[in-house]
Amino acid sequence: MEFKSCLVFAIFMFIAIAQAEVFDITKKYGAKPDGEISKALADAWAAACSAPQPSQLLIPKGRFCLNVIEFNGPCKSPVEVKIDGTLIAPEDPVVIPKGSQWITFSYITGLKVTGSGTLDGVGGSMSWSTDDPKTTVEKGSPLQYVCISLRNLFFNFLKDSSISGITSKDSKNYHANVVQCTNVTFENFRVSAPGESPNTIGIHVGWSKNINIKNCVIGTGDDCISVRDGSLNVHIEGVKCGPGKGISIGGLGRNTGEKPVAGVFVKNCSFSSTQNGVWIKTWPHSHPLDVSDIHFEDLTMEKVDNPVFIQQDYCPHIECKKDSPSMVKIRDVFIKNVKGTSNSPEVVKLRCSKAGKGCENVQISDINLKYDGPAGKAIQECQHVKPVYTGQLVPPGCAKSFEV
Repeated sequence: MEFKSCLVFAIFMFIAIAQAEVFDITKKYGAKPDGEISKALADAWAAACSAPQPSQLLIPKGRFCLNVIEFNGPCKSPVEVKIDGTLIAPEDPVVIPKGSQWITFSYITGLKVTGSGTLDGVGGSMSWSTDDPKTTVEKGSPLQYVCISLRNLFFNFLKDSSISGITSKDSKNYHANVVQCTNVTFENFRVSAPGESPNTIGIHVGWSKNINIKNCVIGTGDDCISVRDGSLNVHIEGVKCGPGKGISIGGLGRNTGEKPVAGVFVKNCSFSSTQNGVWIKTWPHSHPLDVSDIHFEDLTMEKVDNPVFIQQDYCPHIECKKDSPSMVKIRDVFIKNVKGTSNSPEVVKLRCSKAGKGCENVQISDINLKYDGPAGKAIQECQHVKPVYTGQLVPPGCAKSFEV
């Protein structure tokens, strides 16, 4: 009986897929290669989203210019947006309306974004810097307020959705922003940006639950993946990170109203020439917050500055009160089977807050991290924390917790 039910469901799904209507922007909606396609995309989306059966919006191979587009739901049936072409954003960020993202998907259930195409945000000197390509946009300049919100992809209030196959290139700011989403999967998603490009986080997750990031390749100028407050049950597996600043949880505790982070799993990932490997960062002088059930397992580091880093005095600028401790509570952290090479002798840095009991229940097992440089031998550094060690440890664990 169970087999028959599965067979009927499979046949139903096959028929549904076979009957899916295709809305090709070049065949019915007037899109032309090298032309601007905002209106064509909006018209095709309106038709696909209102279709009574599953449908596909197709951007075929070719090069298309795109100003801004918002794909808003809810839709009557699941929609696949297949991007096989290359979409080109405006080079000058000022032409994009203030407060807009480049490509936004909101309030959609059952969305699939697929294809082999590229979203080229055309980040560069007009959005990343002033005259010096290594100098970020000046604070207070008109460009600062425009560029700060220009993400390549913005996903809001999605449910049961997936993003796969496509590449995000040279975003002016974050590549993919995931907010208030549930049951969303990124798979074989690629991010490409120079290592010196500022604020170009690969995938940013906040206020979301049941997020899966699998088999993605991310090279950028900021965190490969950033997990912020309100994130629950985030699974990151098979990710290749580099260049970039690693896979991070935080920064946390700076603002009032932040929600706890719980259930973050980073497994079978590799890091190459990144600033950090896995990184938990909280602000000093912070608001209270709870971070728990964190798992870093089966990780490979290659020439990473800080392979394992808990940093509770995170202060990327001078406007911090570092003499006041972080009130973010970090507990139940499991670090297992981490190997490779470090650019600094402190291969494991646990710089926990002196508030309360510091970090609680940090368990470390099977570490093999090597440093071959002029600054001495490899060590593990512990502040306000007493880790529980098991398995083989190279270098040895902390003999005691250094209190400052």
